[in-house]
Amino acid sequence: MKIEFLVVLAACSFLFLLARAADPGTNGQQNSTTMPEVVVSGSESTLLSPDADTAAQQLSAIPGATGVVTPENFQQSRGAYLDDFIPYAAGVYIQSGQGSEDTKVSVRGSGIQSDDIAGLEVMIDGMNVNQADGEAFLQDFDLRTIKYAEIYRGADALRWGGITLGGAINFVTMTGYDAPPFEAWLSGGSYGFIEEGFLSGLSKGPNDVIFSFSNHNLDGFRDHSIENDDKLFLSLGTKIGDSAENRVYFYYGRLNQQNPASLSRQQMYADPTQTSPQSIAQDWDKNWEYGRVVDRFVVKGDDWQLLAGGYYNHRDQFQRGEFDSDTPLGNDFFRSNDFGGDISFQSTEELFGQLNRFTFGMNPTFESEVDTYYQNINGANGSPISGDRTFATNVTLYAENQHHLTKNFSVLFGAQLIYAGRHYSDRFDNPADGDQSGTGDYWGFNPKIGAIYEFNEHTQAYVNLSRSFQPPSFDESLETGDDGDELFNRLNPQSATTIEIGTRGKEERFSWDLALYRSWVKNELLDLTNGMGVPLGTVNASHTVHQGIEASLDTDLAKGLIAGGRGNEDELSFEQSFTYNDFRFSNDSTYGNNRIAGAPVAFYKAELLYKLPCGLYFGPNLEWNVSSYPADEANTLFADPYALLGFRAGYKSPRGLEVFFEAKNLTNKIYAATVEAVGNATSEGGNNFNPGVGRAFYGGVSWKW
Repeated sequence: MKIEFLVVLAACSFLFLLARAADPGTNGQQNSTTMPEVVVSGSESTLLSPDADTAAQQLSAIPGATGVVTPENFQQSRGAYLDDFIPYAAGVYIQSGQGSEDTKVSVRGSGIQSDDIAGLEVMIDGMNVNQADGEAFLQDFDLRTIKYAEIYRGADALRWGGITLGGAINFVTMTGYDAPPFEAWLSGGSYGFIEEGFLSGLSKGPNDVIFSFSNHNLDGFRDHSIENDDKLFLSLGTKIGDSAENRVYFYYGRLNQQNPASLSRQQMYADPTQTSPQSIAQDWDKNWEYGRVVDRFVVKGDDWQLLAGGYYNHRDQFQRGEFDSDTPLGNDFFRSNDFGGDISFQSTEELFGQLNRFTFGMNPTFESEVDTYYQNINGANGSPISGDRTFATNVTLYAENQHHLTKNFSVLFGAQLIYAGRHYSDRFDNPADGDQSGTGDYWGFNPKIGAIYEFNEHTQAYVNLSRSFQPPSFDESLETGDDGDELFNRLNPQSATTIEIGTRGKEERFSWDLALYRSWVKNELLDLTNGMGVPLGTVNASHTVHQGIEASLDTDLAKGLIAGGRGNEDELSFEQSFTYNDFRFSNDSTYGNNRIAGAPVAFYKAELLYKLPCGLYFGPNLEWNVSSYPADEANTLFADPYALLGFRAGYKSPRGLEVFFEAKNLTNKIYAATVEAVGNATSEGGNNFNPGVGRAFYGGVSWKW
């Protein structure tokens, strides 16, 4: 059964339900519920960093695919990468191309062909981590300091000014009120993995502070994949009476990471640990230092809230890359400065005697970057081959109003107005190509309409229709010429119209999240070839379709199997998530209705976990890529399906001691974790596969007091 039919059938059923919910006979009922808002309870909470339960309550009122992920799995496992923190969120695809910090994150096909995170807004405490041209780096913050993550899929990120197809992930940090006075951890495992760190949180009166430091090292599963990094985080908060708060954040990060080459299918199955001799000889790697300072301020009344903030990021990076006649990328040194902020106002004052939430705000972001490229001569800098200065601007104005027509039924209207500027200055005027300086100025308007019916405080069903707009990044706009010179290509922004329907809730032993969506995408930014197989670089595809199913189900299978007593029972739980991605060209002149490369079609993850009241826990887990998926748009080369079996166990003491053991890929399966998507593998070569990590074991200990 095609997903289009499922979406239409579900939408019709849902609209019938909404018609009954909006019965005029119920409009005059006294509303016994309140709009979710941040609640301050003594000194245990802050206006800028609410607890996870409050955040989940707020998100449950949004007519769209949202959710909150807390760090229990992260703290009771390897706890090093984003896939450890968000292992079972529906619709969120997270994989590492080399079993390290080189993580690919995609929601609904966003950024699936990008080396960095693109098409997805990444935020820390509501402030952008993305550079102004759209890219983000997960290595820039310490997940040990995160108390939960808010996930907004698709247009549900509008309330944050998000303008991407994929949506947004907002990481909320701990404060001195909810962090332990002191926590230290040490973990290690296969392929030279070792990580240690500590954090400390203190509060006194209206002031609080949290500080953390971590060090991470990895020899790597593959040849030439050593990495190490240091991360430092400091947050200082001050309450101003009961209605205002200011918080200042400081981040510092340092990364050194070797980058192995992608392999052909034959090379991967022969020896997944290998890399190309060229990557070793030219020492392909990435090295950077990063600093960030943020200030956030909030003032709150009985039924309104004003939030404002600003940030500044600085990055120095040196990256060695491939340099030969086919791919003259070379060594890149760049220095970037990002700065921006946001201001938003929210009112929850009743309108026409019914609950109402009105939000409007503005997010300006700017980035200035200087790049210089050199020939890569055995890892050393040779002659300069290109240079540029870029300036990116994004300014988003947004407004949203959600109004209750009845006690349980509300409708939402929202819109964004976006300006994006991309200004490129060629600092290396190659006589063969001439001055490549150019500009791109883009305007977008994104409306959204949605409705949600709340069966009870735990269960909702929703539907929405929205538009998204995503301007190109500089990585997408710039192509490398035959001699390494950069060529500026003015691309169109990609846009999409999306219909989404879903339900989430909790009833007795079951918690679920289910969303169906279909996006009609125009001008999608993809790496394509012409009809003769000649590479065109990144260009705008005419029309594509992204549609899918995102589902998760958590089940409390049993309690009291061995240990009994109310509040002191053993538990057996089963956590599952399934994502179906159907991304295709739509009657394209070259690719017809082929699948878009790079995204798994059906992806399933599950864990069966048994917990004893004494603190012991153990259980198996499964990661299953159900079917093959293409590595090129011509659909001539495919990544194979695979299933990975894992196991974890541990002990959590009520006195703060925790130990864990984790095994991954117990059958030592050879598989492609990610692929490097191209237009046509037949004409562009077949080195498209990034092998996943083989059998691995990890263990660790932490102590809080």
